[in-house]
Amino acid sequence: MFVINGVVADTRVVKEASTLAASGNEVVVIGMRDGGQPPEERFEGFSIHRVARDPFRETQGEGRAAGRTRAPGAMGRLAGLLAYFARALVHAVRLRAGAYHAHDLVTLPVAWAAARLRGAWLVYDAHELFTEIARLGRSSRAIARVLERLLIGRADRVITVNDSIADELSRRYGIARPVVVMNCPPVGEAPPPRAASSLRARVGLAAEVPIVLFQGMFMPHRGLENLVTAAGSFRRAHLVFMGWGPLRGDLEQRARAQGIADRVHFTEGVPLRELLAVTAGADLGAIPYRNVGLNHYYTSPNKLFEYCAAGVPVVASRFPELVKVVEGFGAGRTFDPEDPVDIAAAVNGLLEDPAALASAREGAARASRQFNWQKESRKLLDAYASLGVA
Repeated sequence: MFVINGVVADTRVVKEASTLAASGNEVVVIGMRDGGQPPEERFEGFSIHRVARDPFRETQGEGRAAGRTRAPGAMGRLAGLLAYFARALVHAVRLRAGAYHAHDLVTLPVAWAAARLRGAWLVYDAHELFTEIARLGRSSRAIARVLERLLIGRADRVITVNDSIADELSRRYGIARPVVVMNCPPVGEAPPPRAASSLRARVGLAAEVPIVLFQGMFMPHRGLENLVTAAGSFRRAHLVFMGWGPLRGDLEQRARAQGIADRVHFTEGVPLRELLAVTAGADLGAIPYRNVGLNHYYTSPNKLFEYCAAGVPVVASRFPELVKVVEGFGAGRTFDPEDPVDIAAAVNGLLEDPAALASAREGAARASRQFNWQKESRKLLDAYASLGVA
């Protein structure tokens, strides 16, 4: 497998690699070093080989939870990528693998080259609609579209994260519909106990104060500014951001400017193994992504399924894959992410109606029984079994 990050914090990569390893395969993930990570390690039953330093995010402190990042300029990122491609290809060819698995479009060229040189299977795992990522510039987008059009048809299996992206890739490139393996967490028989969560202690809130939680990276286009604005109209709830990212300072400043800094709280992210237990302390989980392109419009982010697995109802943007879960399973309410008034109405409407909130909790539990890694992993294994690998 190929990925351009430090591996251990990438939930999809870890779940897929550990699942394939547990089925009897020797799995090696070729990634990058983030901060003080070792060049090689065993993790969750598979091997990680880090062949280059991550040029996109140099973490200061220990792991993702530190939340303070420093990234080099464009030329530094390009040089880092080229170094990764060259070293990853040499390393991958030496491994003599039976299949080469590209995580996202950026690693597809090196996976294709390795598979071609070794006469092995090629698997393309599209974590998102990469050519429609909002942060890409015009030239980068054009290059990505040419690259995907050239190589996607050469993959022996294409995997992606939801039905909307699968349909779009099939329509756009005339390929067989990709296998949908959703990025859901493994779940237990019941959600983690809310009372045992450390979330309230982390931000100093009493048990009677409702919490609206956003967890993950504080990045542009995720609607976080509108979420803070909406918090000014929350009647009882406080807003908690749990994670890291470049927008934290801007969000704090916005809360101060609106006079609600005492109702908007920030806490660092937690290790993945602890995430659901902490998330369970929230009353609602928010996904306010904005429609800045098809990649956002078709989103089904990890946090959607993490909220449900933690027994937390969801308030989310009214986008197709979010509606499918939130409204389809009665797990919460959707809103117009461009309208802070509508966001606040969704939050207040649930929190001020105990029966509706209890029903949404039940809906979240139903959704987690449908969308979980125990089910999704079987699709991954079936895709590999059809190649004669797993």
